[in-house]
Amino acid sequence: MHADRPNRRRPRLAPGLVAAATAAACCGALAQTQAPLSPGFSPPSSPPALLDAVIGGADYRLAAQVARVQVDVARDAIPADGQSAVEVTVRLFAADGKPVAGKVFVTVEHSAGRVLLPGAPTDEFGPQGRDADRATPGVQLAVEQGVARFSLLAPFEPQDVRLRVTAGAHTAEGLVSYVPEMREMLATGLVEGVINLRRGGPIEPVRTGDPFEREIQRWEREFSGGKANVAARAAFFLKGVIRGDTLLTAAYDSDKDTRARLLRDVRPEEFYPVYGDSSLKGFDARSSSRLYVRLDQGKDYLLYGDFETGAGFSQRSGGGAVAPLAQRSLGNYNRTANGVRAHRETERWLGNAFLMRDTLRQVVEEFVSQGSGPYGLNNYAVLEDSAKVEVIVRDRNQPSRIVSATPLTFGVDYGYEPFSGRIVLTSFLPAFDTQLNPVSLRVSYEVDQGGDSFWVAGLDGQWRLGRGVELGGAIVDDRNPLAAYRLGSVNASWRLGERTMLVAEAARSTSEVNTNPANTANTPGLAGLSGDVQGQAWRVELAHEDARWDARAFAGRSEPEFNNPASPLQGGRGELQAKAGYQLSEPLKLFGEVLRSQDRNPGGGHRDAAQLGARWKVTESLTVEGGLRHVRETDGTIQPIAGTPFGSTSGLNGSIATGSGGGAVGFGNQLIDPVTGVAVINPGAFLPPSGGTPNARSLEATSLRLGAGWTVSPRVSVGGEIEHEVDGDDKRRFALGADYRVAERTRLYARYEHQTGYTSPYAITGGDVAAGERRSDAMSLGIDSTYFKDTQLYSEYRLRDAISARDLQLASGVRNLWNLAEGWRLTTAAERVSVQDGAQPTTWALAAGVDWFANPLWKGSTRLELRHADDTASTPTNDAFSTLLWQASLARKLDRDWTLLGRNYLLRTDYRARGDVLQDRFQVGVAYRDTDTNRGNALTKYEYRVERDASGTEPLSFHSHLVSGHADWHPSRPWWLTGRAAALWRKDRLEGGVNDNFKAVLLSGRAVWDITENWDVGVLASSMFGQRGARQSAFGAEVGYLLRTNLWLSAGYNFSGFSADRQLQGYEYTQPGVYLRLRFKFDEDLFKHNSRETNRALDR
Repeated sequence: MHADRPNRRRPRLAPGLVAAATAAACCGALAQTQAPLSPGFSPPSSPPALLDAVIGGADYRLAAQVARVQVDVARDAIPADGQSAVEVTVRLFAADGKPVAGKVFVTVEHSAGRVLLPGAPTDEFGPQGRDADRATPGVQLAVEQGVARFSLLAPFEPQDVRLRVTAGAHTAEGLVSYVPEMREMLATGLVEGVINLRRGGPIEPVRTGDPFEREIQRWEREFSGGKANVAARAAFFLKGVIRGDTLLTAAYDSDKDTRARLLRDVRPEEFYPVYGDSSLKGFDARSSSRLYVRLDQGKDYLLYGDFETGAGFSQRSGGGAVAPLAQRSLGNYNRTANGVRAHRETERWLGNAFLMRDTLRQVVEEFVSQGSGPYGLNNYAVLEDSAKVEVIVRDRNQPSRIVSATPLTFGVDYGYEPFSGRIVLTSFLPAFDTQLNPVSLRVSYEVDQGGDSFWVAGLDGQWRLGRGVELGGAIVDDRNPLAAYRLGSVNASWRLGERTMLVAEAARSTSEVNTNPANTANTPGLAGLSGDVQGQAWRVELAHEDARWDARAFAGRSEPEFNNPASPLQGGRGELQAKAGYQLSEPLKLFGEVLRSQDRNPGGGHRDAAQLGARWKVTESLTVEGGLRHVRETDGTIQPIAGTPFGSTSGLNGSIATGSGGGAVGFGNQLIDPVTGVAVINPGAFLPPSGGTPNARSLEATSLRLGAGWTVSPRVSVGGEIEHEVDGDDKRRFALGADYRVAERTRLYARYEHQTGYTSPYAITGGDVAAGERRSDAMSLGIDSTYFKDTQLYSEYRLRDAISARDLQLASGVRNLWNLAEGWRLTTAAERVSVQDGAQPTTWALAAGVDWFANPLWKGSTRLELRHADDTASTPTNDAFSTLLWQASLARKLDRDWTLLGRNYLLRTDYRARGDVLQDRFQVGVAYRDTDTNRGNALTKYEYRVERDASGTEPLSFHSHLVSGHADWHPSRPWWLTGRAAALWRKDRLEGGVNDNFKAVLLSGRAVWDITENWDVGVLASSMFGQRGARQSAFGAEVGYLLRTNLWLSAGYNFSGFSADRQLQGYEYTQPGVYLRLRFKFDEDLFKHNSRETNRALDR
């Protein structure tokens, strides 16, 4: 699917079985080789299953006769204009190869764009009543006599849209490419200059912005001893086709704040909770510098602006596809930066390059699950929006290996809490997945280290040499004078057949570590080294699946000096896993597994394990399984411990009252080393952490494992297994579980596991604790769903023309997982971890959330989360604590003109040995939009904040009430009136028992009168009332004259001025003195004065 053949290719989505095998071979899923807890359970990332139920108007039982799903897309390389439609044809075939007779319901999922069903209107409400089951994610479509058609409407941004069609247990999935829209040129901009004559000396404003326009700062010169200055500003945005086949997007602003944030996006919650506007918002030219330029030609592009690196250098804004197979993992390089980036793609090769110059240093931190959070970072000078947040799943038997890494999206999957900007997830992060693999959160972000700028460059490519063979490579050179870094990798893949894939990769890293406070390294292999270190790593992965055989294999080895936080294989490891199964007969399957895990760091040991067994399907409902497992461990450290979930307080103590940071939005100042003057950059948390409990002696055990799984009904299955040593060291384990299928791709699950003498099914307890004395329990209850993120959310969750779906979901903080019924969604979770050896505390967490959107005029959601950690007996103090996180949101469309939204965020932490900490922010906002005459608009909000911290040596507190309102009124054509009122009351209790109070009220107004088409006059007045009768006022007047089309001359005088509190002030600010301003605004017609269509004065 390439842009140079937009109408010649008809993409066909791959059958799910083939697609799954390919993904497993190349994208890291091979790492998941842990057998299910019992044969009754579905494997991780469970495939779809036939649902024996009727939900809404969809009878899912009819899909039992489907044996194959085929999906054809009419064309590829469609313009991403938000409205172009491409026809999609779905065909269902039975086991005999003939089309399925009768009516069958399928589920259509798409990662972007909109689905238009036959006969449905193309309005913002999407499929609406044409969707046969609105309680289930995706769109349910009726397929009659084996064929159905629908249209996929284009998204607004270029990208590859994932399209998936599911019928019972069968699926087809593929990509539909959308390329930039070749639109006519659109341009807008201004050029202005100003002369300020101020009384007295120069005055430094609290905020930029004169009474009528922003104050110009970038190009400014002072004269007359600082009593006067002259300044100029230019800004423009343009987008359109040049040279017939190239799309140009460019933006520039000479007065732009260049260190505001990376990958800037609209954040409507920053000012008022609700705006009464449901329009979709977005940035088209993201750049933290003053300039943005991008050239698009099909899928190829060249840009200067903000971008993300990574596997395939995928872009948040699209404009180029990632490599179809993720052959590169050891050589992954994930950064968020501003600079130059290029992408080139043909049928045989794909290449990317980037170049940036900055003072940024990347930090990667990984956190054991703490539920929804908050998660506090270890550095303060974090560049806003530079964070890349991912959910990491590690193999429970080999925790140094990453099974999967799922990126999260800001505003959908996570946000920032309102006190110090710590990361808060919009859904509970479990400590374990369905197979009890540990789950963690990884955050990669940029810290400004200061000093001189330096260059960072990268290049990668993939070449298709022939049928099924690809070669690739990547190189990165970071010339940071404080932490130089180089990374190179090569990879090769070979598709041996339709269902067999082999991938190999090698990588080398060179790092400068532990020579200054900015390059501290704390991984086991690097902690004791200093200077330039070099390490290598390699891996080989194989996947095969056919009617009788299925095999997965992974082999990887890394030197202790290998340093790449984005790699799925940690430095200083040797890992091998191979698993195979053979279907001997219809009811009987043989399986085997081999594992080797080696700690190659000083003092490390290794573990070897093997298993042989058989699985017998006794009846359609009952399956039994048995096998022998042998484990042998040497002395020394085998595997670091991943840590205890829900037991960390690192994200709980960041607040304005306590002075702690941890936010991802640059709250606080980075520490400076007093000796070297270099910024102290903390390397942050890393999982698994160094150390672990070494074996005091060699350990060996052989155990017998028996299990059974029972399908109680088509929707309910239960199972269990038991394991006991038959030779060697003590080793006992039993596990129980249950699944309840609520949709084809959604299930409720419960898991419980008790172990004695185990650290995992393939590991024996080491250290000085006797194997029989160490016991652990793990319990997990949650929801497992493999549906795409609900792209129909915008149609069902928006509030009638008042709030867009993305804004409302961001305000509510609830991520929807389980659709109970139309208009009702629920998320639940419960987990408990217990290790009875005195070294780790028992922890548990409970979470529940409800989302209601059945009424188009009402939207409501709430989420409650509790977590607790007991005391650790081996510590001298009582470490027990409990937290409560509560979020709630309610939106109401009062009538055609009025909208209300209220929300609350509360976090309470209770420490057993000391006082508690409370943070609460409550907001209510009202928006007025005159929808009939469009003459008036108003925005108001009330906000209450409280912070109480009694956990230290003395209690601290902070209380504030804030009321603010903006209003615009246009009574007639020549008159424009605007006003603002704000009031702030604040009461603080500081160190030493000091109490501090503050009260202030700000009133401001502005009126503009268009006297004629060429003349206007305006006045502005502001007053701020403070404590004890204090008052400050400002008054200004301005006269403007239109010299010619779009060229305006203004003169004004400010009689007095003041500086207000930032929370009250908003964008109003006055400075005394006279000023002259010349402004010129332009659009795409600026250079078309010779065109009769533009210049009406020309002869026709």
